[in-house]
Amino acid sequence: MRHRPPTADTLLDALLACPLVHTLGAAVPDRRAGRPARHPAAIHLAWAALARGIGSGNRLDAEIARSALWERFIARYNTTAAAHPEGRTVPDHLDRLYADTHRHTRDRFCGDDMLELLCSEFIAASVDLARDVGLLLSARAGSRTRPGSTCSIYGDGTILRPIYRGEAGHRVDPDALVHHRHDGVVVGTKLIHFAVRGPEPHRRVMLAIDRVADPGREADCSVELVRRIHTHASDGIAAVIYDGAFRGTHHNELMTDLGIVVINKPHGTRSKKPRTLPLGTWSHDTAAGTCDHTLVSYGGDVCDATLDDTGKTTLSEPLERAQVRRYERPGDRYRFSLGIKVRCAAGDFTAWISPHPGPGDTTAGRADQLRLVSPHEPLFAELYGLRNDSEAINANYKSTHVYDRAPVLGWRRQLFDLLAWSILNNSIAWWHHAPDAAARRVGAAQNAA
Repeated sequence: MRHRPPTADTLLDALLACPLVHTLGAAVPDRRAGRPARHPAAIHLAWAALARGIGSGNRLDAEIARSALWERFIARYNTTAAAHPEGRTVPDHLDRLYADTHRHTRDRFCGDDMLELLCSEFIAASVDLARDVGLLLSARAGSRTRPGSTCSIYGDGTILRPIYRGEAGHRVDPDALVHHRHDGVVVGTKLIHFAVRGPEPHRRVMLAIDRVADPGREADCSVELVRRIHTHASDGIAAVIYDGAFRGTHHNELMTDLGIVVINKPHGTRSKKPRTLPLGTWSHDTAAGTCDHTLVSYGGDVCDATLDDTGKTTLSEPLERAQVRRYERPGDRYRFSLGIKVRCAAGDFTAWISPHPGPGDTTAGRADQLRLVSPHEPLFAELYGLRNDSEAINANYKSTHVYDRAPVLGWRRQLFDLLAWSILNNSIAWWHHAPDAAARRVGAAQNAA
């Protein structure tokens, strides 16, 4: 079923009723010199988010000029600011904010220290907001064997094409970099994001955003972003889902340092065929003596390898998982163990397999090929399917751009622009699914009437 996008009135009500802009605005330090700012930082953040929802600052200027939108903006803002412990109310007759005026403050927000501060505070505030809407709760994280979908974070990277094409004799974006992808070379700014969502409409919460400063380092930047989210969410994160940018070293780092299950399709050969990785031989005692089984990883699944009459190796159907265990190690580190039910005519048994690299494995090949959640299981399809929403995030965000190009110049402004869109997205999730959300929407409708 296709759901209608939120209306402009809903965007305004959701954005200004949500405490997120006030939490972020309170983190912005006041100016050390000059006269005090007429509009608090929270108003600028709300204005930037609403402008991204409408399409641009100029469009928002036009909307405010031909309606009573600004009066409604201030009224909604003051109501939430008065209830927020760090909110800053403003006079009801406050002069309206124009796009040109906002751009000066936006550029102040885009300073190195200020932008890093806003992105860091956004992670902490978004994790709290996610918990308000029933996500990232430890009680719903599920087990290590069956991670819960509402506690599984997923991410992706996207490249913003610069506002200028960079042709000879024309203006260029000095921050645009050359990125090599599977579909060719793309010039632009690469941004990454992580989110979590529930099954209902509008229940997606953006958790963190960042920029990939060096082409080819997307996975490293993403792992660092997961670490920052984990600092606030801790055991609320059951699994992390990402695309093929994650290799064995990244899998092992997330499992060992954070104790998180990674949901990811294993890399195949150049011809896209699944890789086969020997795992070792497991023995069990039977009435006839010791029985040996050679296990291999094939496309992420564990199979039993045997020789047929011609001496050719044949693989069994993917074996069933029994359990996934996690053990704590000194230094806040973890080790996982994967229990696999091995079928045998003389009696079935459980083989415990380590997904971590073995001695001398410098390429983390086992972590790259073996999966704690087997790709053939319905659970894998359910969890990995969340990654499709990463593509939806990219599409929804870029749909607010003109001609699929970044609306601003420079990676700092582009990252702030994504931050503004993320604030709006999270406000909508809070508006629909936070406690007393239904009563809040009814009250807003009555006030508008």
